[in-house]
Amino acid sequence: MVEIFKYLTGFLEEKEEKNWKRFAALGSIRAVIDVFGFYMTVYFINKISGDPELAGGLRAAVILLMFFSEVVIELYRCRISNHFLYHGAQQLSMKVFELFAKEDLEQHNQKSVMQALEIVRNDTMKSMSIILTFVGLGVNIFTLAGYAAILIFISKWIGIGIITGVLFFMLIVAVCFFYRTQMKIYGEKCRKYAIKTNAQITLEYGIFEELKVSGYAKPVLAKYYDASMAYSREQSRYSLKNDIIAVVMGLWAKALMLIIFVSLFLWGIELSTFIPVTVYVSALSRMTTLSYNIVGGMNSIEFSKKPYEELKDCLDRYKELKKEEESLANIRQKKATLTKGLYVQNMTFGYGGRDKIFENVSLELPAGSSIAIIGTSGSGKTTFLALILGLLKPQTGNILYDDYDIVAQSDAEGACRANIGEIVSYIPQVVYMNGETVRNNVALLTEQDKIDDERIVECLKCAQIWEDVVKMPEGIHTLIGENGTSVSGGQRQRIALARALYKKFELMIMDEATAALDMDTEKAVIDSIRQVRKDKTLLIVTHHKSLADECDIVYKIQDRNLVRVR
Repeated sequence: MVEIFKYLTGFLEEKEEKNWKRFAALGSIRAVIDVFGFYMTVYFINKISGDPELAGGLRAAVILLMFFSEVVIELYRCRISNHFLYHGAQQLSMKVFELFAKEDLEQHNQKSVMQALEIVRNDTMKSMSIILTFVGLGVNIFTLAGYAAILIFISKWIGIGIITGVLFFMLIVAVCFFYRTQMKIYGEKCRKYAIKTNAQITLEYGIFEELKVSGYAKPVLAKYYDASMAYSREQSRYSLKNDIIAVVMGLWAKALMLIIFVSLFLWGIELSTFIPVTVYVSALSRMTTLSYNIVGGMNSIEFSKKPYEELKDCLDRYKELKKEEESLANIRQKKATLTKGLYVQNMTFGYGGRDKIFENVSLELPAGSSIAIIGTSGSGKTTFLALILGLLKPQTGNILYDDYDIVAQSDAEGACRANIGEIVSYIPQVVYMNGETVRNNVALLTEQDKIDDERIVECLKCAQIWEDVVKMPEGIHTLIGENGTSVSGGQRQRIALARALYKKFELMIMDEATAALDMDTEKAVIDSIRQVRKDKTLLIVTHHKSLADECDIVYKIQDRNLVRVR
């Protein structure tokens, strides 16, 4: 637990680090006030029992003042803990989100959207809760020790007996291997089933049309039922274990109190010679609550270990990402160009170094030309594009934009860095549309105050969709629905083309980007692109032979190589 605490606090911003320390300090002050208030109450009751006149208003005022001080401190602690939890989780989520935005494509593809969402939103929150829980454990142990010291001081062996009984039972519950193991298992299962449950909701939205047409939603409903029931079952088991601990510890406290007083009675000891019974009951009740909070806190940390482990993996990779960025910060910056062309030299690639998709591939893509890549499904067309875009790294070989090698990150003068995104515009097979306007989807990665509406109109015309946009209720300001649900498939692809054209580029890469268009519209789009971007390079992956015939150069993927067919 200490290692987890140290690791998580090591990633906190300065403000949040101060907040958890304030939270701990205020907790310690509250503990001191709580324990001292209990002692003053005992002293006050003793005075009342011995001489009521000695129980003056001053002592009562001191007890009331400590009570209200504890309330004020606790309210302030709540404010600090609330800010720490949510702002700290937000800061961690930003780090993880930045990692996901910058990580390699192979790493990115190892998790689903639901898994990423669980890490970014829920795992960060649960991990921040671990810090507060750990601090709470320390405060509760400190408070419990204070109560133990007071009881031993004022009632000697009776206090020792109470403390021994409480600690003995708490130890049995806390260190029981079954509970620790089970709590972690419950946490892992709850997390897994939460992801599965959310995945079914996403699936229902993703295949809504097919679902309605088929009229048969039973398989989707059944999967959601199974996942949600499994989540509910594991969450219920976790809560039940904690509830059982609370009940058993409460019963143990009552039984311990009864045993002590029955023993005193059987031994003929006058109870009047000790603190009134209500004080013992009050102390034991408070100590039982503290004991439960300690055990419950330990269980909570065990329950959150899987989210912590997932987050730790991401934060470790984030740390490596930052180290890499720092090491590259002083490397010479170079402006990417494509005045000569794109060159692939002796490139070999296989996912995870396994079966090779490409082996010793070499080719030239001259600047200013239009090139088509064809091949059967699964032959590696999209993988080839990912390689020349730098999304994947080949095991061997070089990929050069003019003289800049994106694999070795160097040019003829040595190590350097260049952002090929400044000269490349890319349209993937599956294009994402947010639920905003046509305007904001075309200028998706542009800051709002820098959007050029005239350029947007020009690009929409070039993509052969301007006439459709004009007919929309609010023109370019019309909302298109989440992922473009309020426009047709063809309109969606043409908006994606307009987005690619909006960006300044030297090389446009299209991965089956016109597949949903009819042949005439597809040719019109290509002709428009040529007219507007006459001196630019166009690289198209397509299944359409007629579209490939429109290009200057055609390559076919065959036997793990690229063969020029025209």
